[in-house]
Amino acid sequence: MFNPEKVTMKNILWLLCLIFTVVDSFYLPGLAPVNYCKKEEVDPEANCKSEIVVFVNRLDSEESVLPYEYYSFDFCKSDDIESPVENLGQVLFGERIHSSSYKFEFKLPEQCKVVCTKTYKKEKKR
Repeated sequence: MFNPEKVTMKNILWLLCLIFTVVDSFYLPGLAPVNYCKKEEVDPEANCKSEIVVFVNRLDSEESVLPYEYYSFDFCKSDDIESPVENLGQVLFGERIHSSSYKFEFKLPEQCKVVCTKTYKKEKKR
């Protein structure tokens, strides 16, 4: 039987230690696990995807303290306008996440794939 007179701080600490050693999990806010599978094995009921979506954020330089927005340079822009939901910290720090032109399939090796082509005209600098 439970005897309230025998409940001591030592017993409570032992109980807490026992509980915390048995529990083995973690949670990172804003991150959720994603299951990937090969394109031919995609099953909507299994909740797995074959396309790996790549997002871009900013470019940091060792020469400059300030980071540059990724698309402030003349990189190929994605046709997709899909952007992930940003958390409060990203909004406060001014981080903007954009979709990129890079497309990958799970377990499909690719090398040297052309993302886009650009043509530049030579201009005289003053």
